[in-house]
Amino acid sequence: MSFNTTIRSALAAWALAGVAAVGATGCAATVTATPVRGELLFSYPVVRVESAPPRVYERPHVVYRGRAAYLVNGRWYYPADGGWVYFRREPTELRRYREAHADSRESAPRRYEAPREQRRRRYYD
Repeated sequence: MSFNTTIRSALAAWALAGVAAVGATGCAATVTATPVRGELLFSYPVVRVESAPPRVYERPHVVYRGRAAYLVNGRWYYPADGGWVYFRREPTELRRYREAHADSRESAPRRYEAPREQRRRRYYD
């Protein structure tokens, strides 16, 4: 009978040590809800980007819902609250603008020439 008592006390000691080890680690669980669908802006799916593309302000743009939307390499970039996004599916208004201005170069930035000196004029009093 003392053998069973020794086994019980050893199991109890191990169980107590296990509970103490779990309690000492500070285990905690947090449950948060993740959205099932992607981010939407004006009912169109968008992708959030870290920053705007380089030289975005030189690209063709149109005011869309109060802010300028910029056409860069076939994507419309838009300054949304908290950063920049681009539309995964092109909004109808922006598609109409792009089609109406298809003959212009959308992807090429504007180039400016340095002013050339013309013939100097002399003025006499």
